[in-house]
Amino acid sequence: MIDLFGKRILKKMFVTSSIMVMILLIYLMPGVIELDNNDVATSVEYVDLANSVIYLLDDDNLLVESSISIIEDGNIINKIKSLINHLSEASSEIIPNGLNFVMPNNIKLLDVKVDGKNVSLNFNKDFLELDVKKLNRLVEAISFTLFNLEEVDGVSILIDGINISEINDSFPNVITKSFGINKRYDIEKTDDIVKYVVYYNKKIMDNSYYVPVTKYVNYSEDKIKIILSDLSSNYIYQPNLISVVSEELELIDYQLSNEEMILNFNNSIFLNGSEIKEEVTYPVISTIFSNYDVESVILKVNGAEILKKTSKNG
Repeated sequence: MIDLFGKRILKKMFVTSSIMVMILLIYLMPGVIELDNNDVATSVEYVDLANSVIYLLDDDNLLVESSISIIEDGNIINKIKSLINHLSEASSEIIPNGLNFVMPNNIKLLDVKVDGKNVSLNFNKDFLELDVKKLNRLVEAISFTLFNLEEVDGVSILIDGINISEINDSFPNVITKSFGINKRYDIEKTDDIVKYVVYYNKKIMDNSYYVPVTKYVNYSEDKIKIILSDLSSNYIYQPNLISVVSEELELIDYQLSNEEMILNFNNSIFLNGSEIKEEVTYPVISTIFSNYDVESVILKVNGAEILKKTSKNG
């Protein structure tokens, strides 16, 4: 039997042991907390994304504008490679219903070189296995996808290092916007041929898209009048293309300088009396940028400015 003195000794030993355990725990805990907070990776990597435009095929074999997001790292070659990849069936991207990739997955981009605002794209020989119609659409899609970049004015397409113009003389050595997209010929004679681009609206699977068409016609009047007459016409050669620009649209006057186009319309540019909508302004403005080398387009109604666009990409 333990006497009172022994009990006191045991109690002191218990208290001392408890204190030692508590000190040990306190000593160890900061290390555990430090490990949890500092040794576990908690950083999140952010990337800058930029909106761009590519061209995909619809079921009528027309190239349609489609908006995508690509990583913006300031490297033009990386940007070009990303855009070309988005045109290919080999891409992991999911495209909207009713649209199709324009480049078969057996076609590979081998190399990209940039010289000023000219870009050289070197593809493998499978590029030439396409029939004439598909080959033209592919060249148009690649070129005009890159023309939406401010850094690109000209595109050279090489096949295993040989310029496509040396293999097929229907293609120029350097492709520019003058090559055209979704080309349509409505000419009856070789005189007074006017070439221009018009943007139409198109609805595919309940989604709205824009389709640029390069047209060749016989006409001797001012090009801007031809273009606006085409946009506001109720007749379009392709039944599935539409223009929501009113037939009553009238160009009162316009001013063209080296850097700016000012268009002054009547009230018919509005929808529902006083509402201006993108499906009207986008085709008009994109058409102007595609036909005139200007930095900005200003739309007015009876002399009052309603919209200014500084660039097609802006």
